[in-house]
Amino acid sequence: MKLAIPLLEKIPLQELSLKVQSLLPSGRHTESLKRVDASLLLFNDTLINTENGRTENVTISADEPKEQALARAARRLLPANQDNRHILLLLPTSEFAATSYQMQVMGEKMIRSALELQSHSLIPAYDEKLLLAVNAKNTEGVALWFSEKQVNRLFRAFEEQGMFLSAIMPRSLASLEKTEDGDRSILVNDEEGSNISLLQITGNTIRRLLTVNKADLDQEVFAKQWEIEISQLKADASQNMSSLEDWIAIGQTVNPIVDYCFLPAGAIEEEKKISLARKSKAALAVAACIVLLLFAPFVSNWMTLRDLQAELARVEEMSIEPRSLQASIFDMDEEWGALEEYPDQKVAQVLISLNDVVQSSLTSFSINKGVVDISGSTNDPAYLVELLAQREEFFNVAQSTNTRGGGAQFGIRMNLSSTDFEAYEEKYPVISQGR
Repeated sequence: MKLAIPLLEKIPLQELSLKVQSLLPSGRHTESLKRVDASLLLFNDTLINTENGRTENVTISADEPKEQALARAARRLLPANQDNRHILLLLPTSEFAATSYQMQVMGEKMIRSALELQSHSLIPAYDEKLLLAVNAKNTEGVALWFSEKQVNRLFRAFEEQGMFLSAIMPRSLASLEKTEDGDRSILVNDEEGSNISLLQITGNTIRRLLTVNKADLDQEVFAKQWEIEISQLKADASQNMSSLEDWIAIGQTVNPIVDYCFLPAGAIEEEKKISLARKSKAALAVAACIVLLLFAPFVSNWMTLRDLQAELARVEEMSIEPRSLQASIFDMDEEWGALEEYPDQKVAQVLISLNDVVQSSLTSFSINKGVVDISGSTNDPAYLVELLAQREEFFNVAQSTNTRGGGAQFGIRMNLSSTDFEAYEEKYPVISQGR
């Protein structure tokens, strides 16, 4: 049991829970969307509570931003006793910038990153930072963009009225039902005032989004081009949302489509807190289980360790003599190793090789630590050096003395390729041999 105490002191429960918490999966800002329980839709300066069909006019005064006017209208639709509601705000589709994309890359993160990197070139007219909403599970479709500054201004305006704005979404998606059928398509005609927006949606993915100003359709060229564009849009079903009654008829709280929602910074911050609290609880529970699992085997392990230590003492006692003999063998290896590993200079093979090359008189031959010295007489000492240098048994072949008698006498020194006395002397220094 005493073994558990130092281990638990080294691994505090709080630190262990933080380690476990870092391993838990994190979502993609979906918690605040799961908490949405109210949806407000804007149509022609009228704010609609889609749950009960109640409406309020959005009256904008000269010295008041539109965001504050929207928040005041929302406050009238949601009484003060409903301050804990999480609101989804549905804005006109024409207020969102849209770009079509077709990517060669795969994976949601890769597609999102590629689109965000191209945001300034895709929408050069916008100088401010834009938020991206896209179903990145598909390699082609439509990406939606919305001003980050405006999202946060709306959040603060609602917050000042005591309400929590969880997300913003195009109202054209209000009646879009979540479906696993990726082939089902729908055509939504979102018309308001001077703008017409036409969306082609397959499954939960916006495939095409066309927006036009009605004034442009008065020109024949633009009208024909518009007709050509919309004639190419085919779908299994269609929805015409062009009047206040069409939107009131929704009659329920709109479910947010995660991929096409824009989250204010405040909503993301709240989600982080929620996620952190939930992950902390889960991490503490997991850490506690880990500690219990670690602690449970300690008693059994301690008893096993005690038995093993006794067995080890018995085996060590029995192995005293074998270990002594083993030490003697190691001493013999160290003592006789210098003789056993002394490089073999293969004298006989060297003489045979010299006999193959030296055709004249050889008067002296010596070999010491891989260095061979020979002397004798020959008609052409330089040629003899060349022949010896070509033999793979020798290297560093050179004349050791000047030739005499018209080149007849020679002295040659060379090294043996098969010996490495430097390595041997490094392993067995001369001093260790008692010299």
